[in-house]
Amino acid sequence: MNRILAKQVFSMSQALVLAVSAVAISASGVALAAPAAKSGVSANRVALIDFQVAILQTEDGKAAKAKIEKEVDSRKKELLNQQQELKKLEDDFEAKRAVLSEDEKGSKARDLQAKFMAFQRAQVTLDQEVRQKEMQETQKIFQKLSVLVEEYAKTTNFDLVFEKGAGAVLYIAQNSDITADIVTLYNQRHKVKK
Repeated sequence: MNRILAKQVFSMSQALVLAVSAVAISASGVALAAPAAKSGVSANRVALIDFQVAILQTEDGKAAKAKIEKEVDSRKKELLNQQQELKKLEDDFEAKRAVLSEDEKGSKARDLQAKFMAFQRAQVTLDQEVRQKEMQETQKIFQKLSVLVEEYAKTTNFDLVFEKGAGAVLYIAQNSDITADIVTLYNQRHKVKK
């Protein structure tokens, strides 16, 4: 039942995205070639950018990713060591369980549980910190990219620029994808400090 409901909601959201896209395109004056020829209205130039790809391909994006991975690497090693230690403690507890008194079993079980909970909290905290750092770095690059996209669109006479990840673009010619051009411009203007 949940799968059917999820499919219906997904289908409705797809239809809504398509409808909004159609309205946005027609409201902005974008016309297909045949109607444009009949009405004398010239078709607007439309471009596409994939911000996710652009961010990852900029030198700043690559540097940010490497920096975050370097910062997180030592903490991941610590977590791996904690996990191995927990496994040893658990194996030791299971091996000695038969000879321990009920009080000792309860005490060791609580101690093991507390250490396991602390380990899980440390994992969640690390994941949250990584996501936060990624968002901060991504936002900085996105702001710079947005300025470049606007400049590029104006100088190359594009009337509209869609974001590929938004899901509203059903087709666009390959030569209308400006992602690589924007990455090149970004890297030229924003040199990474080494």
